[in-house]
Amino acid sequence: INFILGNAGAGKTTFLIQFLYNGATKFDENGLYISFEPEITDIYRSAKKQGMDVEKLDAQGKLKILKINSGATIREIQDKIIKLIAKYNIKRIAFDPINVFAIELPKEISIRRQIYDLLSLLKKLDVCTMIAGESDGENDGYDMPDEVAFCKYSTDGVIELFSSGLSGTADRALRIVKMRMTNHARGPVGMEITGAGIKVLSK
Repeated sequence: INFILGNAGAGKTTFLIQFLYNGATKFDENGLYISFEPEITDIYRSAKKQGMDVEKLDAQGKLKILKINSGATIREIQDKIIKLIAKYNIKRIAFDPINVFAIELPKEISIRRQIYDLLSLLKKLDVCTMIAGESDGENDGYDMPDEVAFCKYSTDGVIELFSSGLSGTADRALRIVKMRMTNHARGPVGMEITGAGIKVLSK
């Protein structure tokens, strides 16, 4: 399970869609996009602008999109995910964004506990998961509720996306903060959002 952090316009949704699209078209790994904010038609439109026909893959059962309505309980969400994973042989899941998910959860039970239960379920189901988290700040000054920020410590990987360049080679950058049991680049790396999605630049 990986946590993708970034402020508005950093490229989080593009990152998630590209992760699922590449899985379905290049690696024969079906995906599930779980949206708590963008409408399905908006996802289709945004992806198509970057050369990714998500609507076609959805119709083929290779990249399903689940729009979660407000008021859904954690149990209802878990049941839907389990059924879709079994029905479509899902191997990759993307959540967008976890902040809205946290806001919509019932308050009589600890929000942090509900998110933890969801993450635990996903690990048991053996699917590769990307969770987007919205932040207001750049660098390490992320401004987010504690219930969401704890995902940085309970996930296997953390990737930060920046809308203003840190690498000196581009206006945008990404940084792998942690990736358990993986040797990875430690500093920020330049990236571009092109007509074909995200392109990571050489250091």
